[in-house]
Amino acid sequence: MTPDNQNLEMHDVYIRHRKELCRYIINKVNVSNDEAQDIVQAAFTRVIEMDFKDIKNPRALLYKTSYNIAIDQKRHGGVRQRHVQAVVESGTSVVEELSPDRIHDGKRQLGLVVKALWGMPKKRRRLLIMNRFDGMSYAQIARTVGLSETVVRKHVAKALVDCQKALQTQMDQGAK
Repeated sequence: MTPDNQNLEMHDVYIRHRKELCRYIINKVNVSNDEAQDIVQAAFTRVIEMDFKDIKNPRALLYKTSYNIAIDQKRHGGVRQRHVQAVVESGTSVVEELSPDRIHDGKRQLGLVVKALWGMPKKRRRLLIMNRFDGMSYAQIARTVGLSETVVRKHVAKALVDCQKALQTQMDQGAK
């Protein structure tokens, strides 16, 4: 079977069993419908990258892969929750007190970053804002603006370096 035929076969398996897989994950792992859909999509992506000639039962593999991904996500969520609980129970303050000096320094630093943003090329600024403020991934930005993901990564990295340099220059001047 050619790779194209294998991909079509796997796609058909996914389409036929997607809803049933989602219900299985929702009931088995107790996640929301949206989370289940994401898990099943991730499982399909993982399975599609495998060598199909060794897969005897693609449906069973999708079930097992979906379940494993869901369990991994639950474990990671549990670790995060335990960390947050430990911080809360320890009584330590995660956020320092907002003194007038700290507020003034924060405003000054924000001004420096804004100035650095407006001083950089428009494309670089736009890509940084899409990534850091709009929360878009490099791949999403690349599709949106028609650039390669690598180019987007480089522009965002350069923009971050520009912002860091602006802050570091001010810190160096303040230390003198």
